[in-house]
Amino acid sequence: MLKKSILIVDDEEEICLLLSGILRKYGYETKCAYNLEDGLKQLEDTAFHAIFLDLNLPDGVGFEIIPKIRSSDYYVKIIIISAYDGVSERQRASREGVDFFIGKPFNRQKIEEALETVEI
Repeated sequence: MLKKSILIVDDEEEICLLLSGILRKYGYETKCAYNLEDGLKQLEDTAFHAIFLDLNLPDGVGFEIIPKIRSSDYYVKIIIISAYDGVSERQRASREGVDFFIGKPFNRQKIEEALETVEI
């Protein structure tokens, strides 16, 4: 059986390592990208089941690549992880078609909730 793959796009290496560790314990394969450009390149090369996407990245805002993600794979699950956890960010995430929103700091239970909610 093939493992489900998840892309983590976050400029904080510690977040990528933490999320990767949690997700691997649940049997997922993970790859990390530390900016939008690298995230888009990885999306060209690999089909992912889900993407954990930070909003504030060195080369732009995570929301900017959501249309590109959706145009290449409409069914991929998008989970926002962001320290910007206000009403306006959550409303925009909803409008953009984000599947789940996690505010930072997060814990293992929030990751479990996201995985269960998006059904991957």
